[in-house]
Amino acid sequence: MNFLITGATGNVGGELVAQLIDAGHQVRAYVRNPDKARQQLPEAADLAVGDLDDTTALGSAVHGVDAIFFMQAAPVPAQAQNVVDAAKAAGVRRIVVLSSIGTVIHPMPIIGAAIKARDDVLRASGLDITYLKPNTLSSNALWWKNSIAAEGKVYDPTDPGLTPPIDPYDIARVAATVLTQPGHEGHSYILNGPVALSAREQVEILADVLGREIEFVPVTPEQFAEVNISRGTPEPQARGLQNLQELFRAGRSGVLSDDVQNLTGIAPRTFGQWAEQHRADFN
Repeated sequence: MNFLITGATGNVGGELVAQLIDAGHQVRAYVRNPDKARQQLPEAADLAVGDLDDTTALGSAVHGVDAIFFMQAAPVPAQAQNVVDAAKAAGVRRIVVLSSIGTVIHPMPIIGAAIKARDDVLRASGLDITYLKPNTLSSNALWWKNSIAAEGKVYDPTDPGLTPPIDPYDIARVAATVLTQPGHEGHSYILNGPVALSAREQVEILADVLGREIEFVPVTPEQFAEVNISRGTPEPQARGLQNLQELFRAGRSGVLSDDVQNLTGIAPRTFGQWAEQHRADFN
């Protein structure tokens, strides 16, 4: 089978490209920077260059594939419509979209509502859509890398809320499964790691793996937003993240689902396993 992967150089997309190629499938990676992609992706990956606003390049990239894995850096409904239009023009009916747990948390966070608006474009398309809704990614711990290196500290606004972080490797395993097997059209899956942890517990695990002291410094979501704004983050973006962190802090994302194991037959990796795999990224 032949698949088009958008976001192919990201944490999830890169894993998915590698897994599909290892399984013997043809993969076309839709990328903006071919030099970067060639360094990151397997040699067998076919590269198509463009972005989600480039309808000509997108139409060419979709031609001849069996299904699309669709993810965006930020949810833009107009870009989702571009993907839908390109898929219909090429006769491609199947799209697997990387959505978010935020679309089913109540009350729905601002970021979740934006992702839902994007998903609604796909839902209205009449195509065969599968929605993957991961919880917090284990790889989000890489956001702590600089403060760990500079100060030996992690500043976090979500403690004591619990969330079950999921390894991007496991999201890719699920994506590969639903792309290559029938019967997932119209379904939505919640993806998470095996254990709900607080940010403080994640830092303790990471410190043990790295073999060094890391001080956990709790801050409020508002304090975190103010620091981000002072560093140049646009205020609407910082406030949207603040809203999400307030819900995490209240434990609203501590949702546990068995969808990863049920779909793939293998339990998801723990946060500790992710940390062991990515120890070098913190050095």
